[in-house]
Amino acid sequence: MTDDPDWVREFRRVLNAAKLPEYMSDLVKTVPSDLVRDIVSDFRNYSPTPRADPSAKVVPVGAGRVIDGNDTPVASTGSGWADSPQIKDWKPPGLEHMDRMMDQADAIDRAERLRQLAQTAAVRRAEAEIKAQQEAELNKKQKEPKP
Repeated sequence: MTDDPDWVREFRRVLNAAKLPEYMSDLVKTVPSDLVRDIVSDFRNYSPTPRADPSAKVVPVGAGRVIDGNDTPVASTGSGWADSPQIKDWKPPGLEHMDRMMDQADAIDRAERLRQLAQTAAVRRAEAEIKAQQEAELNKKQKEPKP
């Protein structure tokens, strides 16, 4: 066996990577170990309290004036309450476009129905005229004297 620490480190890395799921082994191959070490170090050294100047003050916009040292209330510009949007006021995006397209389709359908009704009425008038002509001819034949 060899005493080379780099070889041993690489051997352990390869052996451990073989046991990992595919997505983790891809990460091990892609992300260098020193970067992961730096991220871990940053996390371990993290402090939730900022190391800024303690005299620095943050003033949120619209928060009003804060009074220190006594029980007087904090000045505010409003209650801060906002009504949520109502579901009855919601319309799906593109609804007005769909409504216009359906109105156009309805107009086309109405025009087609009128054309069909007009055609039917014309056919009925023609049939009535033909029937009237046939009846007139029949009446004429019945009224003629027989030779």
